[in-house]
Amino acid sequence: MDSIKIEKISKELDKLELVAGIIGTAIVNRNGLIILTRLPRQIEERKFGAMAATMFGAMETATTTLNSKLLNLTVEFDDLQLIILAGNNNIIIVALIELNIDLGLIFVEIEESIKYFKDLLKGE
Repeated sequence: MDSIKIEKISKELDKLELVAGIIGTAIVNRNGLIILTRLPRQIEERKFGAMAATMFGAMETATTTLNSKLLNLTVEFDDLQLIILAGNNNIIIVALIELNIDLGLIFVEIEESIKYFKDLLKGE
């Protein structure tokens, strides 16, 4: 991925950071390697990327029996939520969300970003 695309992705993640309730975001390839993050400092990015990709991949495998494509995965923890969304065949978008927040607006904002990423990364 060239530096111009990385810069555009970075600006889009900056916009997501302004959405109320979003704690941090990451773009991760399907192997779990971090492409770009806006995560809080206390989170180990490499482990976070690997965990998110593994969870999403496992759910994709598990849902093959339903003959349907997995679009997103939401996991609720004690103090936050994790949303993992399919970006394209190569990347996933991960967002850390405050626990008791309405996910409707957040999904709208993230889905707009995903459309932007898909257009930007066509052919990759």
